[in-house]
Amino acid sequence: MLSEEDSMIIRSPEPKVKILLDRNPVKTSFEEWARSGHFSRTIAKGPDTTTWIWILHGDAHDFDSHTSDLEEISQKVFSAHFGQHSIIFLWLSNMYFHGARFSNYKAWLKMLWNCQDASKENM
Repeated sequence: MLSEEDSMIIRSPEPKVKILLDRNPVKTSFEEWARSGHFSRTIAKGPDTTTWIWILHGDAHDFDSHTSDLEEISQKVFSAHFGQHSIIFLWLSNMYFHGARFSNYKAWLKMLWNCQDASKENM
């Protein structure tokens, strides 16, 4: 028989430092998560009225409560404003595209006075 020193088994060296790991570093509770408004005092009363929905939405846009740096607040306001405009322009461009795509412009050019609306064209 081979001794342990003569065998071909490769083993990693024993760790010199023992690592202690806390299995539950932050106390969590699903019961607390189930309550609406557990993270904010203003909406902790619960969904008795629709006010808590407006407060929940408004807290995300209350930049003064997040930070007191005027430059950071200005950047957040500008980015929110720019994002809102991009959504509006995307919506308008879709309206223009679909209005042009499904219009009866070619038929209108051929018969100016005797052309029906596009919605009544197939009737």
